[in-house]
Amino acid sequence: MSHIRSVLSCAGILIAAAPIAAQDPAPAAAIDTALARRYFLEAQALTARDAGRLWAHSLAGPLLLVDRASRMAVADRPDGEGLLRPMGSLFAGTLPASENVANTTFRWGGVHWTMVAWPVRSDSLERSVLLAHELWHRVQDSLGFPMASPTNTHLGQREGRLWLRLEARALRRALTQEGAARARTLRDAIAFRRARRARFRGADSTERALEMNEGLAEYSGIAVATESPVLRRELVERRLAGLDTVTNFERSFAYHTGPAYGLFLDELAPAWRTSLSPRDDLSFLLAAALGAGAVRSAVATRAVPYGYEKVQREERTRAALQTARLAAFRRRFVSGPVLELPLAEMKMGFDPGRVESLDGVGSVYGSLRLTDRWGVLQCDGSGGLIAVDFSHVVVPAPADTAGRRLTGPGWVLELSAEWRIVPGKRSGDWTVTASPAAPAPPPAP
Repeated sequence: MSHIRSVLSCAGILIAAAPIAAQDPAPAAAIDTALARRYFLEAQALTARDAGRLWAHSLAGPLLLVDRASRMAVADRPDGEGLLRPMGSLFAGTLPASENVANTTFRWGGVHWTMVAWPVRSDSLERSVLLAHELWHRVQDSLGFPMASPTNTHLGQREGRLWLRLEARALRRALTQEGAARARTLRDAIAFRRARRARFRGADSTERALEMNEGLAEYSGIAVATESPVLRRELVERRLAGLDTVTNFERSFAYHTGPAYGLFLDELAPAWRTSLSPRDDLSFLLAAALGAGAVRSAVATRAVPYGYEKVQREERTRAALQTARLAAFRRRFVSGPVLELPLAEMKMGFDPGRVESLDGVGSVYGSLRLTDRWGVLQCDGSGGLIAVDFSHVVVPAPADTAGRRLTGPGWVLELSAEWRIVPGKRSGDWTVTASPAAPAPPPAP
C-alpha cells in the first residue's frame, strides 16, 4: 500500500508499517461520517461472523478512522480522556501531530485502538481483509504473538530474492493442484526456502519473526474476510503473484507468504493454530503435515520448472543496477554532509515495500514519518536512513539551518521549541540537541 500500516514495538520504539496493495487517492475533504458508520458496521459484522473461531479469541475492539490530510479522527465509541466529542452516533476529534496516521494498533486517550487511515480501500473485499488484519494486530499480544518486524537484509540480495521468488512460484502452482501433485510442489517450495536460509546466517530467525507477525495478520485478514474457499485462494494467489513484481522484500515478504502457508495448513493440518507459538516456523509445520517425501533431485534442478533460469537472469540484471543505487545511497546518507537525529522515544510510520538495506549501515526508508523528542520528521522521495541499531536517523544536510522548520532534499523537519540544531562531528554535518534550560530566577530578597 502507499501508506502506513501495522504496528510493532521494540526497545521502546513504536513503528507502523504499510500494507501491500495500493490505497485509493486521498480526497480533499475530511471523513464522510455516513461512510465511516458503514465501515464500523462492516468491522462489527466481520468480528461477529468470526465469533472468535479462528483464534479462540474475539477480534472485536475499538476502531478509529483517521484522515491523513486533516488528522480528523472518528471512532465508534468514546475514548477514556474526553479527547473525542460526540457526533451523532459517532465520536470525533483530532489526532495530535505526535501520532502517525497509520493502519496500526496504538494506545491513545486511555484506549487501545485499531487505527485505519482514511480513505479506506474502496474494494469491499480488500477493505474487509484490511480491517480484520488490523483488528488481529490489536489482540496479537494476548494470543502470545509479540509484535516484531526485523529487516530481512538478505532479501535485498540476489540469492535471497531468487529463492524467495521461486518459493512463491511453487506455492502459487500448488493452489491449482491436489493430492500427490500438490504435495510434491509444496515440498519444492519448502526446499527453496531452506536453500535460501542455508545461504544466509540468521535468515531463519528474522524471516520467522516477520512471518509470525505480519504473515499471521494477513492470513487472519483473509481468513476472516472470506467465507468462500474460491475467494480465499484468489486472494492468496494475488499476493503470491506480487512477489514477481514487488521491488523490495526486506520488510514486506511475509504479507505474501504468510497467507499461503496458513491456507495450506488449514487444509492439511486444521488444528495447527491451537498449539502455535512464536517459536514455530510455518514452513516446518507444513513439512510435518506433508509427511516424509523422497527428494527427487538437487534444488537447482527442482527449480527449473518454476522458471529458474529466467528469474536468475532478472535478478542478475537487478543486482547490477542495485550496485549503482546503493552507491548513491552511500553518497547521500554516509559520505556526504548529513543531519543526524538521535532516536530515544521514536514513533515511526513507513511503507514496508519501500525499505532497502544498506549493508553495515542500516535501512533506507523511501517513505517515512517519524516523531521523537526533537519533533516531527517527514521524508518522501529518497527517504531517510535509520541505523541498524535504531540509534539515529540520517537525512542529507539542510542548506539553511535557521528557524524551527528545516528542509532538505526530500525531507521536512518540524523542530520542537526546546531543541536546536548544532554542528555535527564532521565539517558540514549537523545534529540536534536539547536547548539548555533557562536559569531559575534568583530568590526574592
